[in-house]
Amino acid sequence: MRNYAHWLSNFLEWAELRGIDTFTCEYGPHIHGRYQGEMLQGSWSRDGRPLSPTTINLRVQQACDYITWLADKGHRPPFDIPSEICSIKTGSATNSSSSPTKQVFARRGKVRKNKHRLRMPTDEQLRAWLKRVQTKCGETKRLMCETVLQTAMRREEVACWRTDTLPENPKDWHLSKPNAPRVEQRVLIEIQFGTKGPNYGIDHGDKIGPRRSIWIPLDLAERIHTYRERERPKALRHFVGAAKSLSDKRRRITDSVHLFLDDAKGTRLNSRALYNAWTSVELPFEGWSPHLGRDWWACSILWIELKKHEHLVSLGAGVSSALMESTAMSIIRLQIQPQLGHAHDTTTLVYLQWVSDMLGANLPTLYEQTLDEA
Repeated sequence: MRNYAHWLSNFLEWAELRGIDTFTCEYGPHIHGRYQGEMLQGSWSRDGRPLSPTTINLRVQQACDYITWLADKGHRPPFDIPSEICSIKTGSATNSSSSPTKQVFARRGKVRKNKHRLRMPTDEQLRAWLKRVQTKCGETKRLMCETVLQTAMRREEVACWRTDTLPENPKDWHLSKPNAPRVEQRVLIEIQFGTKGPNYGIDHGDKIGPRRSIWIPLDLAERIHTYRERERPKALRHFVGAAKSLSDKRRRITDSVHLFLDDAKGTRLNSRALYNAWTSVELPFEGWSPHLGRDWWACSILWIELKKHEHLVSLGAGVSSALMESTAMSIIRLQIQPQLGHAHDTTTLVYLQWVSDMLGANLPTLYEQTLDEA
């Protein structure tokens, strides 16, 4: 609701300063021609630079909705918005390679988005960057960064990790493949604090969101367990020792439910501290962020799983291409989407684009169109 208010306020402010009458203005010359045009040129933006297509389209749509409402209420003549019919792909629970399409009306004149292309660091760049984080910010913050990379958790979810998110007794860990080699073993955990989605309340300053079960590598689980048993108590000692009374000491012990604590102060490390540690050193490339760390996990999983199906190449170009596309979509829907907490294909189809770029192949026309319309 706050976003809607900001978009509407922006349009009304623009109309007032430009002398545009919302009771008589038209879509072509005023909304599309001037309002959208000025945002594209940067003359109607905070820093004088062109705004992103997403921001422009949302603002223009809100302006159109408002003027349409004025017309529906009889405050002005009808407001004509030119539209066209577009086909978009919908998800299918039974077929990963062929999904139904539906026809929708779309406003003409929308700003076309630049297709999002993922860029991932090399293994050498990643190791060097993690080493710089450890040297400057300490082992705890490096562990938080690695948690993002190995679990695809959002930085707020990592900051909200509780001491009991991973069962305290390793005997209680739910392993995916108890008899498999260690490198293939994963531990199932459940997260709820700081997760994206509806808000079910607040607990120790954290939003209580929808529950989500995710898998984490056994090696990471053991490192987190070691940190919890050895390093965290040392940090907590600093925080408790700074209390002036016995009751305050007890309260601090009881209220310290978060796993990751500042090594020197013993206070909770929040999502901002994680972001600052992530970006405070030389990055593998400009724009490398915790959000891209989630994408790195997804691309890594997709690449590793697809490498298991290299034999499909021997079936011929046409057949192997179709089978690889189907396999990739199955991996995205069954493994990547649940771990990331993504509800829609359009959010994760960028990973399919990344694989196509890596393989030097073109996406099917249907996926190309879906990415353009998303």
